Amino acid sequence: MKRNKNKHKLKTASAADPLNPDIESETDLQQTAPEAESTGSKKEPVAELPDFYSELFDKYESDEFEPQDFRIDVPIDSLESFIGYSSLLRQMHQAFIRRVAYYRSPDGGALSTSEAREKAFHACKDLEEAKELFETITRTPLESLRFADLEALYDFAPRVAERLWERIKREGRDEFESGHLASNITFPCGHMKDVWNIARFIGVRESFIDEWNPNGGIEVSLVDMLTQSFFQWQYWLEQTIKRSQTGFRDEHPEYKEWKEWKKESGVGMSWKSGSWCLPYVKEQEALEHAMKMVDRWNRIYMRTLRQLRDLRRYSVTINNPNQVNVANDGGKQVNISNPRENS
Repeated sequence: MKRNKNKHKLKTASAADPLNPDIESETDLQQTAPEAESTGSKKEPVAELPDFYSELFDKYESDEFEPQDFRIDVPIDSLESFIGYSSLLRQMHQAFIRRVAYYRSPDGGALSTSEAREKAFHACKDLEEAKELFETITRTPLESLRFADLEALYDFAPRVAERLWERIKREGRDEFESGHLASNITFPCGHMKDVWNIARFIGVRESFIDEWNPNGGIEVSLVDMLTQSFFQWQYWLEQTIKRSQTGFRDEHPEYKEWKEWKKESGVGMSWKSGSWCLPYVKEQEALEHAMKMVDRWNRIYMRTLRQLRDLRRYSVTINNPNQVNVANDGGKQVNISNPRENS
């Protein structure tokens, strides 16, 4: 199984929608709806919102669908050639199995197999219901979409479901190329996703991209790893300075007295049952741990940088050599010469 080598470059502008040639970009799609009107604009919308989604549904359903993201070579008699590499069926089938297993479990009601299957799958009955579901899916945030919704739409309008799946995948690719995927992984919790943290991460990443000019998704992923390791190195360097040059947070004296009173009076339980106590790290050990993490992330950063460099390194070619010095890693060099040239 071989993939064609299509170079993957960073996008500098929103590309045209290959699934809908009448709409130039995703931005135009959003601006057609009334919600996309700019603040202070008094222009009337081009069409009412239901008509917009209805026309888009008809457009997706009328045109023949052909995956346009990539091509691969597969045996002609394989299941892959009949279903298609980018087919949505595989993912929907796995999601259906998970839903049936849930409804069969005690948490899902311990239903019978037939009842679980019936509850796990709901297909659109008519065109009106399919268009309503299409509008709901289009309005739903990407992170909240379910394969069950696409499965219900696929049974009635498979081309529409496939095109929606292609658009969702393209949004995922855009999130990766813009750096927001890496930033969300670096700052996973809600209180960490403030404007300044994300802006600093994207700013450092864009600085690396401007200098390196990555060509293709692999180099972009290495730039993401480089940025993430840089921020981890910065974090542990900060922890090293804090633990070596500042004081640690201690319990308030009144809280200590309250704990002692609670322990003596027997009010409540301070500890749950267990056979051993969680070990505490001493101040010196905490400092040494932070220093080790600084060194570890520094090595990860440099290793990623070497990998980026090696991708750009040309292979060595020797034409008509008369003498070559060959050595293994750390070994002694061996002189190899052409006896005909020396004679």
